[in-house]
Amino acid sequence: MLKMNRHLIRAVPLLAGILLLLPLAAACQVPTVRPVAKAATVRIGIISDMTGPTANTAVGEIWGWEDAAKFTNENNYVPGVTFEVITYDNRFDVGRSINGYELMKTRAVNIVHVQMTGANYALKDKYAQDKIVAVIPPAPKALHPPGWVFAADGSYADAAAAAYDFILQDWKKAGKPGKPKMGWLTWDADYGHSGLIANWYATEIGIEVLPAEFYPSPAPRDVSTQLLRLKDRGANYIISLGPDVAWSVILNDAAKLNLQDTMKFVGVANVIFSDDLARLSKEAAEGSYLVMFNSSLYEDALPGVKLLRQMQEKYRGEWRDNLPSIRGWLSMRMVAEAVKQAIEKDGLSPDKIDGDSIYKSMEKNIKDWDSGGLAGPMTISPDNHSAARMVKIFQMKGGKHLPITDFIKAPHITKFEDVKK
Repeated sequence: MLKMNRHLIRAVPLLAGILLLLPLAAACQVPTVRPVAKAATVRIGIISDMTGPTANTAVGEIWGWEDAAKFTNENNYVPGVTFEVITYDNRFDVGRSINGYELMKTRAVNIVHVQMTGANYALKDKYAQDKIVAVIPPAPKALHPPGWVFAADGSYADAAAAAYDFILQDWKKAGKPGKPKMGWLTWDADYGHSGLIANWYATEIGIEVLPAEFYPSPAPRDVSTQLLRLKDRGANYIISLGPDVAWSVILNDAAKLNLQDTMKFVGVANVIFSDDLARLSKEAAEGSYLVMFNSSLYEDALPGVKLLRQMQEKYRGEWRDNLPSIRGWLSMRMVAEAVKQAIEKDGLSPDKIDGDSIYKSMEKNIKDWDSGGLAGPMTISPDNHSAARMVKIFQMKGGKHLPITDFIKAPHITKFEDVKK
């Protein structure tokens, strides 16, 4: 007879007991709990003019960033992520802007917004070295060649080229012969030069570009001499890129000189905003044009405009037709979208979000993003870091910038000519 191993015999009762307990263990099994990702804070450093010569324009853009961050946080748009906005007053000074940037690095910011065109030119390489994403006003030479710099708007050079298209079309529509003569009257600074670097495009499409005229500060007292020189050169169109205060001086002086019957005035980019321009220039602003990558806050049938106006009323007590606030709002919302997609599409944990992941998500995931009509479809690609690609043309009527076109595609300018003085 086969003898069983005595150790095996001893093990049989124990095995039987385990088998009897298995159903009970299964019934009492604790469900597997997936670990919850750690929460994260994305910090945005705003280095902008809060008390200096361009504060009237810059503060509106800061409001846009702050209001969009509050809205994003309150609605838990990116679960597990809080957005914090930190501000620094550069008083419109390049040196203070660079100092502010170094200070923001000690605050562990992931993103910076530096207002000054010249400061962004100086800091462009530093952004890449430090792996801090810069979302800025659209300074052309900071945006191209592409680096770690992005913008919600198309570049100032792109806006200028779109204005050139409008000028040529307006001339032809009026049935006038020959080439229109266009003269720049703009701020003698990197920002003011940002449209002139696209003058080759105006010449290429058939516009005669006159020698440019400049004013020395963001708030000139009088530009009559410059206007009269442009008149003597036969200018049909005056084009400018500058703060709203300067634009109002141009229009007021043109009205005093009775130039508006023979010249048309075209402002470029959204620093020229309606409510202050209407107050500063009144009738002199009527009929002037504006080319920008956004809608006007008077277009309240658009859901994005309606939302922004509601949030201004909630956070600021009233809404103003402050066009720079749109750019700040869109910039912050675009950043939030990139962070959201980095988590949901790219599989990152919220606590792993950093400058590098935001940079990659901006290039990869901002595709035909819908802002509710505040801008046209917004797209970022490796070869173009300006998200908005379409402009609207506005005309000042009854103290309001009202659209005279829908969104139309703007040229993308990547060749920059030297500014001639």
